[in-house]
Amino acid sequence: MALGVVSNVMWQNSFDRRRWIRETWLKHSNVGKAGMTDVKFIVAKLQTDLSPIPASMAQQLGEEQRQHNDLLQLETVPERKSPCLKTMAWYKWATTNYPDAVMIAKTDDDAYVHTVKLEVNMRQFANVEHVYIGSTLWGTYIKKTFEACARRMGPMMAVGGMKEENCVAKGSTGVYPYAVGMLQVLSYKVASWMVQQEEFLEFERRATAATKPPMMDHGEDMVIGMFLYHSPWPLMPLHWGWDKLHDLCFKCERKDQIWRPITHQTVVAHHTANSEIMHDVHRNITAKCNEQCVQKPLPFEVTSLADLCGRGSIKSVYSKCKML
Repeated sequence: MALGVVSNVMWQNSFDRRRWIRETWLKHSNVGKAGMTDVKFIVAKLQTDLSPIPASMAQQLGEEQRQHNDLLQLETVPERKSPCLKTMAWYKWATTNYPDAVMIAKTDDDAYVHTVKLEVNMRQFANVEHVYIGSTLWGTYIKKTFEACARRMGPMMAVGGMKEENCVAKGSTGVYPYAVGMLQVLSYKVASWMVQQEEFLEFERRATAATKPPMMDHGEDMVIGMFLYHSPWPLMPLHWGWDKLHDLCFKCERKDQIWRPITHQTVVAHHTANSEIMHDVHRNITAKCNEQCVQKPLPFEVTSLADLCGRGSIKSVYSKCKML
């Protein structure tokens, strides 16, 4: 598996975030080994208006690369609030530069990833050609204006949201599930198919050129989900569950949201906002799950398209069900 960590040099403290990751989860035993072939931080070298990033920042990135050699510096991709174009560029670059990889994955630089747990649980899919894994939300996407529409927790909620937000009249695609941006895992075959599609390439061209609104500034995970929704296979994102991949909270009074505390099941904790939190997560996740626990497979909440389409009225709203 090759894992890309999307990092935005023009927003907040990305230099610090990469340092925190190197100090914590990049120290897991499988990083750089057979299971987790490589981890790259993905940064872009253009500003929103397609002008170069400041020379001082480019120099700082160069020094960081000389020290760590773990940056993928994208010379023709703009830094924007949405990581969509960097995510797309990562999948294109990774499928070319890791031809022997079984899986290509993506996360964010404010996420903690337990790479050993991830590898243990992904090995069951090593011989499966068509894999798309994460924890899922539902919605539709409007390509013309780069807008998410009816982004909801489940399919029937998204259908209701489509009516509320008038998505169909706006030209939206869907409704479909998508793996949220904190972790997307694609099999090599799926990723390499995706990056060669005209829909992918045309979206990339338009989104790069759009330097003023409407422009691509949110919903990158929905865009990847949209490309794979249009795949020729009965492929949907296997929903791992919000206890394994979740936004990080401490009191967590509501259990119907994606915010959860660290438990022995945590694989990815998202929104690790500062050094103290990142290091606390590292200590807690290690303390809560010993070596025996790490090797224990964690169940998926949705195991297949047939499983999904057999639930309630989902087959009446999700067109992929017709492929069964």
